[in-house]
Amino acid sequence: MAPTPDTVLAALPRVVRVADETRWRGQAALGTAIVLAIFWSLTWLLGEPVERVRTPVGFMAVAAPTLLVAGLASRRRVANTLAVALPTPRGVVHETVAHARDRRMRLATVVLFGIILLLVFDRFTGGGGMMAGLVAGLMLATGIVDLLESRLWRHEERTRAVRLFVLVRPRALTPALSPEDVFQAPDSGSGGPIEMPLDAGDLP
Repeated sequence: MAPTPDTVLAALPRVVRVADETRWRGQAALGTAIVLAIFWSLTWLLGEPVERVRTPVGFMAVAAPTLLVAGLASRRRVANTLAVALPTPRGVVHETVAHARDRRMRLATVVLFGIILLLVFDRFTGGGGMMAGLVAGLMLATGIVDLLESRLWRHEERTRAVRLFVLVRPRALTPALSPEDVFQAPDSGSGGPIEMPLDAGDLP
């Protein structure tokens, strides 16, 4: 049986706006950090044993260097990527809003499951909430860096009058931000924040 057009298109790589994907990732990371902070605070208020000093210290010990290192690496990655950005290749489709929502939901589920496992491990080993502090520090720093990087991508789009896209592999949960996976297209002034105007290559 010959594959249907939808099946063929679903197997093709997709492109999504770099700024939108980076902003969503930053917002998700910040939201996770806030939830972890609320979880630790409620644990403390309920009288459960927590590390009142070591947890904030661990939070800062992770957040500060991550913010510094990731922030510097972010600006360098954007500059290096823009230097080699190529036109959008053939054989790709623009990711639709529905597909982006499904992919991001699956990614959030995987991350949430991993965090829950870490918190369970912390609970059974008597960590006193240390794991929540460490993960919250990592998420807060990466979230801030991603939000700042998203603004940088937007600035470069306005300056260059282009739209910048990143390639998403068919089964990938998140795009890679290597230079060879970022493309640019002239800004037509139309289309939504996530996808280009629909064309014959787009999924319905």
